[in-house]
Amino acid sequence: MNERPNRIPGLILLAAVVALAGPLADFARAQEASIQYGGALRYNYRVQSWDSAESNRDKGGEFLLDTIRFEADGSYKDLTISAEYRFYSGYHMLHHGYVSWDYADHSDIQLGVHQVPFGIQPYASHNWFFDVGYYVGLEDDYDAGIQHVTTGDNWNLKLGFYKEDEGNGTGNSRDSARYSYDVVNADLPTPGGDTVTRTNEEINQFNGRYAYTFEHGENARTEVGVSGQFGFVYNGTTAETGEHQAYALHAVGDYGKFNIMTSAIYYDYDLDLPEGDPVGEEFVAFGAYDFPYWIAAEGYVYLFNVAYSSGWGLGPFENLTFYNDYSVLDKAEDDWETTFQNVLGFSGAAGPLYTYFDIAMGKNHPWLGDFPSTWTFGLAQGDPDADWEVRYNINFGYYF
Repeated sequence: MNERPNRIPGLILLAAVVALAGPLADFARAQEASIQYGGALRYNYRVQSWDSAESNRDKGGEFLLDTIRFEADGSYKDLTISAEYRFYSGYHMLHHGYVSWDYADHSDIQLGVHQVPFGIQPYASHNWFFDVGYYVGLEDDYDAGIQHVTTGDNWNLKLGFYKEDEGNGTGNSRDSARYSYDVVNADLPTPGGDTVTRTNEEINQFNGRYAYTFEHGENARTEVGVSGQFGFVYNGTTAETGEHQAYALHAVGDYGKFNIMTSAIYYDYDLDLPEGDPVGEEFVAFGAYDFPYWIAAEGYVYLFNVAYSSGWGLGPFENLTFYNDYSVLDKAEDDWETTFQNVLGFSGAAGPLYTYFDIAMGKNHPWLGDFPSTWTFGLAQGDPDADWEVRYNINFGYYF
């Protein structure tokens, strides 16, 4: 068994951050630098429709801690730093941590764990659940490497190289205590009921993203963009490497009070596996939030999202935004079932309190279906008899 070490010993890191907070502040004052600390405390209330969530419904829903997070952002001359560490129930991990050097007008270099330049950014969604692409590592993905950003009047170009993924934090899984989804080491059930061990990990990944913005007047603009990603996947059992690639086209527009997002993504994994692997190259072990699952090795992700910034208030909430985000994962295997996700809801802020009110619906979706069956296989072969399932979710967070 190839165990990957916990490269981010979270409690040690947190203790170090606390211990260094005072000296860093003194250093910042002495060097005419600035540094600010912040964070958030977020909770979920949820009611779920699927069979294995019967106790959730019997109790009238559940009120649970989502996350506690701590942040530090600072600058010194042309350098800036940004870091965030998150705690969830039973596991914790680095969200991001990097240094940026603004070495020229409109150009900077980022080194560390940061958001991978791919597709619609910073988020390809308006709701708390993101879109289906997030669950196959193609939205809000963070890896460890270097990124160069050049920004023009109406365009920006981002080029990145990532030596590896962001790393495993501290949790109960072998390799899935992380914020964004990656290929992971994992022991997962096969469709036949056995267990298979996978020892793959992402290495040496190249990314490029170009976006151009068209202005259509005072209150209208459209960004169109193209993204590409190519990298390798190392197998700890065979000591050989496979490959993966992904490509995306996207458009994002603001038209008065409306925001519209659309995107098409293709991805493909060609893994190197030990001879006799019981599930084969069609299955890729993915993980985050301290749990792994299978995804299809090849597929297409499509999304269409629309939001309306109403300007209306409700109680303490100001300027409610209403949205509907729809996305699908169409797998390349002809007899595998498509994964669907649709989130209807609204969000609003009341000072430091930000809240999402979501009706999240899904079919063959790991976060919107039975555990462990839909969780494990929903993004792989799926279930032809799967129903649409619903999660009524309120997520509210206090940001400090």
